[in-house]
Amino acid sequence: MRSGLRYSILLTLSLTLPMAAQAAVKPGEPEALRDLHYGEALFQLYQENYFQAIVRLLSARKQGLMQAYEDEPELLLGGLYLAYGMPDTAETIFQRVLEQSASPQLQSRAWLHLAKSRHRRDDRQAAKGALSKVGTALKPSEHDESLNLLGLIQLLDKEDTQALETLPKVSGETEWSLYGDFNQAIAHLRQDEQAKGYNLLREIGASSGSSEEQKAIRDRANLLLGYLMLESQQPEPALEALQKVRLHGPSSNQALLGAGWASLQQNKPEQALVPWQMLAERTTDEPAVLEVQLAIPYALALLEADQQSLQGYRDAIARFNTSINELDQAMVNIQQSNFPDNLLNATNQPNVEVLPEEQGLRAQLPVLLSKNEFQERLQDYKDLRLMERNLHQWQEKIASYQSMLDVRIAAYAKQQQKVDAFLEGDAVKQLEKERDELQALYERAASPEEPAFMLTTEDEKSWLKRLEKIDGLIKRHNRGGRLASQQEGARLMEGILVWRTVTEHPARIWTLKKQMRELDLTLEKTRKLVEDLTLARQQTEGRFEAFAARIKNLEKSIPSLVKQVTQLRGKEAQQLQQMASHVLEQRKTLLHDYLIQARFGVASLLDSSSESTTGDANQ
Repeated sequence: MRSGLRYSILLTLSLTLPMAAQAAVKPGEPEALRDLHYGEALFQLYQENYFQAIVRLLSARKQGLMQAYEDEPELLLGGLYLAYGMPDTAETIFQRVLEQSASPQLQSRAWLHLAKSRHRRDDRQAAKGALSKVGTALKPSEHDESLNLLGLIQLLDKEDTQALETLPKVSGETEWSLYGDFNQAIAHLRQDEQAKGYNLLREIGASSGSSEEQKAIRDRANLLLGYLMLESQQPEPALEALQKVRLHGPSSNQALLGAGWASLQQNKPEQALVPWQMLAERTTDEPAVLEVQLAIPYALALLEADQQSLQGYRDAIARFNTSINELDQAMVNIQQSNFPDNLLNATNQPNVEVLPEEQGLRAQLPVLLSKNEFQERLQDYKDLRLMERNLHQWQEKIASYQSMLDVRIAAYAKQQQKVDAFLEGDAVKQLEKERDELQALYERAASPEEPAFMLTTEDEKSWLKRLEKIDGLIKRHNRGGRLASQQEGARLMEGILVWRTVTEHPARIWTLKKQMRELDLTLEKTRKLVEDLTLARQQTEGRFEAFAARIKNLEKSIPSLVKQVTQLRGKEAQQLQQMASHVLEQRKTLLHDYLIQARFGVASLLDSSSESTTGDANQ
């Protein structure tokens, strides 16, 4: 029964390094949002829609819509390619930023991203070289990330001494501090510095933090510490550490299993049954849940509850047989042509009732998805399926784009007649003529030699003519001064008119100057409009031809792209079939081993019962 303990310890140790490796791949983002297009790309990124985010960034970059961020969008684009599983393309972008950017902070960030890209490609030596060029012009979180990545690479290269020099430099003020401490603890344990490793694990296990990452690494530290204490025959501190693991976290199953073994090491089988029975009620087929099916009847046998122990072994045999049958059915489903689409359907719709022949595959979902390599391959397949779907949509849309272009060309032809008529007219010449006439009038009116009457209005000119007629009539009919009062009124009216004309002359000159300025602006706008229309008329036909050529090229290239993506998707499906079959074969081997142990337990109990019966008979 202790083989399960050894297996759990190895499993725990194997999960320590990838956790930090996954956390090290994070694209950067600016502190403040200053552009709508950049914000849209970030929104898609945070939704983990990497393909859509890349499309938004590429489109905005081509249109020159993100000038406010210098090379920040390039770093984000490289981070997206890195998250999308395209380290080669990401590295090209990071190299371009290093060549073009003069900002020390952007260069340091580019080296950090380049190091992460090379680490993703498993080129650890090149990643170290990139990290050595990361400067100090980084935010604290990015600086700690670079140190943690360097320490992680050193651990992977078995350079534990160097890692112990690097990891303590990670500050305790960022999210990377727990990762640095955890990896540092692993390095101490590898160096046989058990006390230092245990102390770090205890500090991590007692740390506070409300984020899911902090809780998960805290659980993992307590889990690892508990199993190490078990291995060194220290059940009390082991139980204390294991009881700190959350009951519903990703490490809970192994913690419950270890808690039972800790109680068993204290010769308390009845106490071991408490966490084990809780674990046995869980429906998952994780190794810890499978192992506890054997651990419970083993503890019952120690309590001399032979009948209950026998029934426990038989229940375990039934469960293992059921699991093996489900595995066989799942392996049949895997070999079908619709794999892994049937797996994705089961993943995306967990609450939808599936066909009986697909229930085996649904039952093995946790087993398959627990493998990081399988999940990455499955994500690649999903991305290819998304690309294929997008290409099919574009294939359907491309004809509508040609129709839209035809409509635009027809609308342009109608507007072109109006534009041609405007350009062929004399609008500019007429405005220039009016401006020259107004300039001449202004110069004459502003001259002191010209009388004020030259700027009289039409109404004033009409009144002057009427007063001249009235004056003539009065002179002809004013015999004996009969019309003296009328003559005086006419003279007074003429005086008022002359006074107003003279006093308003400066204001009228200013109004004339204002009209000249307004006419100059109108003339300038008209000239600009003529230039723009002339240029647009020259470029439009070429633009329509370019659009037509692009549509034609897309019509030719999309089918070949669809074929290429379909072939790649088929290859990925084959790889997934092989990986899934291998994983399930390993699970089947493990189940057969457990089945043999359960049958051996039954046989042992039956032999003991037989010997006891024989002994009683002899007496």
